Amino acid sequence: MKKSIWITFVALMVIALVVGCAPAMRRAVVEKSGSPVKREDAATQLGAAPAPAEAPSGAGESYGATSTAVDTANADERMIIRTANMAVIVEDTDKTLQSLNETVKSYKGYIADSRLWHENDQLLANVVLRVPAQSLDEFLSKVRGMVLKVDTENISGQDVTEEYADVQARLKNLELTEKELQVLLTEVRENRGKAEDILAVYQKLTEIRGQIEQMKGRQQFLERMTALATVQIDIRPKEAPRSAVEKYKWDPLVIASDALRSFVSFAQGLATVAIYLIIFSPLILVPIAAIWLLIWLLRRGKRKAAPKQ
Repeated sequence: MKKSIWITFVALMVIALVVGCAPAMRRAVVEKSGSPVKREDAATQLGAAPAPAEAPSGAGESYGATSTAVDTANADERMIIRTANMAVIVEDTDKTLQSLNETVKSYKGYIADSRLWHENDQLLANVVLRVPAQSLDEFLSKVRGMVLKVDTENISGQDVTEEYADVQARLKNLELTEKELQVLLTEVRENRGKAEDILAVYQKLTEIRGQIEQMKGRQQFLERMTALATVQIDIRPKEAPRSAVEKYKWDPLVIASDALRSFVSFAQGLATVAIYLIIFSPLILVPIAAIWLLIWLLRRGKRKAAPKQ
């Protein structure tokens, strides 16, 4: 009985540590002018004072040290997801696509999506490119130089600095909780605790592991999106000049063939209507005949009832 109470008490302490330290960790990582924690510096900044797995109280000291380390980070660096949209007019669509492909490769980027189609005998295209975010302005400048005209251009940025720091804080907290639960599971097994106690700790450990994987996935997504900017370009060639006099070839055989096809279609339509009338004639003629007979009988009755002069 005492072992079960002790296990429950430690488990509650671990859960309280997760809930209580997450907001404080988030505030410590990002202030109002907060700065991102780079991936390569995460281990150094967030691990300034690692907490021992045996003592949950040491975790609070670790978070205090983390706050100091992160607050001294470079406040000018921010994580921005940059996106650019352009609509351009070009001389030749194929040549422009080849130039874009060579240019994006020179910046160590790539074409994420490409779509081609014809409209009025002209080749149009829509491409989505990924280029390093720090080279976006230079890349767009080169794109402007290889086209005839830029119809529209829009550049936007989404600041995910706070979200990234929040993900890091939650990830660090979850990893610490995972270590505590692993120690707790080991102690319960060594003390030959009840099966339901072992199962409860193991289920909680599995849940924490799933949350860790989710946080790591979100962290990697934000890192990829901020490292590479997205450029979407609608490509349209300039319109070719049209002839003032439209060329038209008159062919009597073609006209006669068209007229014959029209006559056959008209005759087929009349035949179709006639067939429908024949098939549905009972439904039409019987009511008409009944109405006519009723009117005739009424008129005959009136004539008979009229006084003779």
